[in-house]
Amino acid sequence: MNMMNNNISVVIPVYNGEAFISEAIQSVLNQTVRPYEVIVVNDGSVDGTAEKLALFGTGITVISIPNGGVSNARNVGIQASSGELIVFLDADDVWYEDKLKRQLEVFERYPDLGFCCCDYVFLIKHSDLKINHFARFRNDDDIIFDAPLPLPFEALVKRNFVGTCSNVMIRKEVLNRVGLFDVNYRQAEDYDLWLRCSLVTKFILISPALLEKKSHDDNLTNDFLETLLFHEKVLVNLQSNALAKEKIAQIKHTYLSALALVRYEIGNLFYEANDRIKAFKYFFIGLKTDLTPNNLKLFSIFLSRKLLRTMSFGLIKRKQA
Repeated sequence: MNMMNNNISVVIPVYNGEAFISEAIQSVLNQTVRPYEVIVVNDGSVDGTAEKLALFGTGITVISIPNGGVSNARNVGIQASSGELIVFLDADDVWYEDKLKRQLEVFERYPDLGFCCCDYVFLIKHSDLKINHFARFRNDDDIIFDAPLPLPFEALVKRNFVGTCSNVMIRKEVLNRVGLFDVNYRQAEDYDLWLRCSLVTKFILISPALLEKKSHDDNLTNDFLETLLFHEKVLVNLQSNALAKEKIAQIKHTYLSALALVRYEIGNLFYEANDRIKAFKYFFIGLKTDLTPNNLKLFSIFLSRKLLRTMSFGLIKRKQA
């Protein structure tokens, strides 16, 4: 366990996080394997974040920058890091004490591994509900745990099984090869990076849940809609990456099917937001994306359900009138 202990750099971006940043940092300092450095990038906070960070003294390195978004903040932290292994922590998440130890063991077991992520517990706001992120993937044929994924790029195209930056440990050498977070994405910037990483290195998903992630947004529907819109954009923009384009050609059906499904999901959220024009537009774009019998069946299910609901609402309104 001693070989890489001093080669771990932790990168924590924070913006107006005075309410939770201390707990996040303390969860890093409480690790059974202590990292070489903890870099906190204060992304133009205007609350008491700076004062909270100052309490940790020399235990952390603080970089203060004008507000530029989470992708830029993470990139600043990566560029300032000196470790061989990079780990990320969102300012409102909390690691369990053996998180780094468990992931480091995987890297030492697989010396040619470039990417590792773990399960995590998602805490739903205003409730006692806790959900394990990996639970939804347990029955997926192309997802295995605690060993290298056979086809990480294809699996990621189907769904973002990583889920968060806070569960990732990655070799800096991989980032040097594929580039950093794309600051043009307000959402799904991590999904874009993981896809690029999966083109050049092995992925391992380790089964233990090693952190807790909290939900804070009051309007999760709008947030999820924006995430899906950028998810779609990431998949479309993959075509401009030469290596990704070559891989996509090999899994064309999987790629088009995944893109169609995302567009149906976007249409569904537009429908729930009462924007019927955009909803049905995305349903038809989804059909056009992948003209196959299976996709036509899926399109028919989405469309028929929404049309029935629309007609039902119309009848109810007439009766009320």
